[in-house]
Amino acid sequence: MLVYFDAAREAILLALVVAAAFTDLAYGKVYNWATLPAIVLGLLLGYVLGGVNQGQFSLVQSGLGIALAGGIFGVFFLLGAFGAGDLKLAVAVGALKGWSFALAAIAYAALVGGVVALAVLVWKGQLRRGLRDSLTAVVRPGKLDKGLGADSPARLTVPYGFAISAGTLWAWLIGVQVL
Repeated sequence: MLVYFDAAREAILLALVVAAAFTDLAYGKVYNWATLPAIVLGLLLGYVLGGVNQGQFSLVQSGLGIALAGGIFGVFFLLGAFGAGDLKLAVAVGALKGWSFALAAIAYAALVGGVVALAVLVWKGQLRRGLRDSLTAVVRPGKLDKGLGADSPARLTVPYGFAISAGTLWAWLIGVQVL
């Protein structure tokens, strides 16, 4: 019986990342109708599959996944680097798969996000300026915010919900396990 619940958890994860990638690329948003039920179902399935502290995936694993993803993405959300949909998507992945999987998915998402950011800069013809502004942001944080025009590469948006989805799918395909 538990094998069906575990399969449901995997199916929910895959449906979530496909929906989030599509909506982020098509509409520039990751919607609550996809992320919020996934968070609730991740907690529920964590309880059903492992109780409070037993089994490979449990409520504790789900909660730690939420805390890890929410902590990392929450900081970047507060800094204005990510939207609330990106934050909720990462939290949903953590809820469904636990902290160790979420950590791997976030690492892969960062790699995918970097490639996507470079592609956006090249597509918009702003690679040189974008790299210069990125270096400035690292060396002198806060200096970049002053005097940015609407066409500045710092104002360009990257579909990070797509990057989170791709990073999650990458971690899933290589078989990252819950610890």
